[in-house]
Amino acid sequence: MNMSVRTCTFALVVAACDVGGAPAEELPPASDAPTPIAGWPREVGACVGEAAAPTRLLMTTTDFATGGVSTVALDGFTASADVAVGSTDAKPFYYDGVAYVLHRYGLDALDVLDPDDGFRLLAQRAIVAEDPAVVSANPHALVVGADGRGYVSLFGAPEVQVWDLADGTAPALTGRIDLSPLADADGNPEASDLLLCGDVLFVAVDRVDQNAGLVPNEPHARLAAVDLASGAVHDLEPAAPGAQGLALRGAWARQLRLDPADASGRTALVLTTGLERVDLSSGTSEWAVADTRLQAAGLTDYRQPQAFDLGPGEVDIYLAAYRVDFSELALFRAALDRDEPLVEIAAGLQSVEQSLEVVGDVLYFGDRAHGASGLRAWDLRQSPPTQLPGAPLALGLAPYAAVAIP
Repeated sequence: MNMSVRTCTFALVVAACDVGGAPAEELPPASDAPTPIAGWPREVGACVGEAAAPTRLLMTTTDFATGGVSTVALDGFTASADVAVGSTDAKPFYYDGVAYVLHRYGLDALDVLDPDDGFRLLAQRAIVAEDPAVVSANPHALVVGADGRGYVSLFGAPEVQVWDLADGTAPALTGRIDLSPLADADGNPEASDLLLCGDVLFVAVDRVDQNAGLVPNEPHARLAAVDLASGAVHDLEPAAPGAQGLALRGAWARQLRLDPADASGRTALVLTTGLERVDLSSGTSEWAVADTRLQAAGLTDYRQPQAFDLGPGEVDIYLAAYRVDFSELALFRAALDRDEPLVEIAAGLQSVEQSLEVVGDVLYFGDRAHGASGLRAWDLRQSPPTQLPGAPLALGLAPYAAVAIP
């Protein structure tokens, strides 16, 4: 597809977005937010996990002028480029047979795609913050429950939006969860990643200064819990002003995955300045990969860790992290719960979003290296891991973000 067609099609995404469901004035206003609940949730259900038995990757791509959505068949390592329109800051998600794309900063939209019909666009909806003064809602993450309710965190405003996604052709905004009790001085807790666990929604909040380069305002990121029945946030420190989520051990909670070692689905692995194992039932966190081990490998800045996934056998993780001067990314293997040095397995990579996925014995990484961009893959059965033939696999535009899907 040539550049002029890409640019024209991309413009249609922004123009075609429309707010679905009840208008904002018919939704509960923030002033009606319930009083925070003291303490951690008493009952936490099993969390919504990742897609089982993945066979493909769903990837967003961009040249920062336009964007696309591509798929990769893992058996055969072949790509289908531009199966749907993307944007300059788009992240893919997949739940219960439906694919979604969140268009984030400055674009603020949700696309619903049908994987069984060539990723045909079923619907587009604008993501608009309740406060009209917010320049960009900047939706950051999406999680969808078995009942078809979807929850979208906003980095640009103190709210989580509730969407009825049961009918993919008619998404409807049905509610807003007020996160302002969790905010710092700027009135916004900067919500990012999400986990849905029964009737509790867990939200990573980083409390950063958006006017000072997104520097955290406190040394530890927090994991907030929201009671979905009432919309109230839980407060672990009732004596402190506002509401306080669980203080994690490291800074900047950038990625959440379920711990497969917990069959009950109530333990999360959280990437901060190390990797933390959070017991969601008790509200406690311990290092699975201590921050000191990352520091010993040169990962001394809270901005360096980018993405992770569990390796084969679930005894190690694979971590993508920037060099301290941010000139490139490297991939590391880190032992879980064993005090061993990190092992660097690849270097010279480029990425600005989470594009690391491990499926079976293969590690996939979307590399944006100039002149050699595409999807790279390493056979983890080899020591050291070896790249698969055909890498980097061209995806149309350079890769941006990825999710593994059936």
